[in-house]
Amino acid sequence: MTRGSGESRLRSAVLAQAWAGIPGVEVLSSADGGPLTRTIKKIIDPLVVRTAARPRLGRPVLDAVTAAELTEVLLADADRLRATAAWFTHLKRQRRALRITAGNVQDVCFPLAYELATGFGSPGPVAAETAAAALRDLHGEGGAVGVDQLTAYLSDPRHSARLTAELRRRWHAETAVPQDIAPLRAFVDGLSDPAWRALADSAAGHALGLMLRQPGGARGLTEVVQEISGLRAPDLGLQRGDRTAFPPLNRSDETGSELLERSVERRVRATLRRLPPDERAPVTELVDDELTRVAAGFGLGLPALAGCFALGVVLAPALRPLDGAAPAGVPEFARQLNAQVAREGYVLHARRALAGATPLTPRPDAGLLRDLREFAKHFLGRLWVRLHGFDVRGDLPADAADVRDLVTGVVRSTSLDLRTKVRRALVARLPELEAVS
Repeated sequence: MTRGSGESRLRSAVLAQAWAGIPGVEVLSSADGGPLTRTIKKIIDPLVVRTAARPRLGRPVLDAVTAAELTEVLLADADRLRATAAWFTHLKRQRRALRITAGNVQDVCFPLAYELATGFGSPGPVAAETAAAALRDLHGEGGAVGVDQLTAYLSDPRHSARLTAELRRRWHAETAVPQDIAPLRAFVDGLSDPAWRALADSAAGHALGLMLRQPGGARGLTEVVQEISGLRAPDLGLQRGDRTAFPPLNRSDETGSELLERSVERRVRATLRRLPPDERAPVTELVDDELTRVAAGFGLGLPALAGCFALGVVLAPALRPLDGAAPAGVPEFARQLNAQVAREGYVLHARRALAGATPLTPRPDAGLLRDLREFAKHFLGRLWVRLHGFDVRGDLPADAADVRDLVTGVVRSTSLDLRTKVRRALVARLPELEAVS
């Protein structure tokens, strides 16, 4: 086999040559400078080249045209691969700090590093915290001892009746305050630091959350959203009925997955996942803190975080990537967020291949289309989880730019999750799509 410009070449050689043109990826490289076998298996093939959807680029021997295409695809992702290498270093360090030993470090952390690079770009000042949180989410509940203590505490009849009564007392002690949506409207319109400080210092977020507990609360929230954004609010997954139901103490008593009706147990489990063992208060204190948090508007204790969530509720109805551009009159930030997702290649492909007036496949994936059409619901779920984490740690966005980055990052991570689902669905239907294309 020769290596002339028009001759076939081994795929491994093509990858090695292209890889040599990407500086800053040494931790993903072998001693000879080429990509590690696990780098190819865990990052390059499934995530960069996507050989399942483009099998021609995964063949052991490539002709000149295909070799050039493979090289182009790899080099086009150079910035993200450098960021992946940097994130992998943080993940290894945090994995040791958290004493996580499950799985091979490269098998576990290579795909996660690429996901973080996609969601956040190169690591920033809070990279260590972000890497630690991602590892805790990936490895599940984490501190099993804390979870066992929580389960035993909440299921003990000596405690459960008292805790439920205390939750009910705090829940009803929170009375709806007069709604003043002016701070929220001002921040949506301007995204300025003064507008953020006014919103953070106001009760606007809590007021909207508490309004949902009143008769007709869902209708009232829809009217507020429409007044600010010009759009009717779809089902955002906040509650089952017209008003927020009293949340149960134990996860086994949950009757649905609605965001504001999650049990105290589920919320404290999330706290145990987020906090390393040496930073956790006793389970009894964690539960008591959560009772207070559950009773507050939108289930967030700090008014500024409730304001952030209210912002997300107002923006969410514009996040309809399958519909293309947001309609005129929608706040500019909401239009930008929707455009960020709507122009993603996977959304364009899904819109054309699965969701168009004449979809390419006779059996569109109903579940997948529902996920895309309910992007707003997925976005709010992620945003609330992120804000709950802030609340647990006592963190607050410092300024308007922090809020903007937070919301933009949640939209990006939501999109990343859905892109994985779309890719799997399209790969599963590849023979059908190729047959009719």
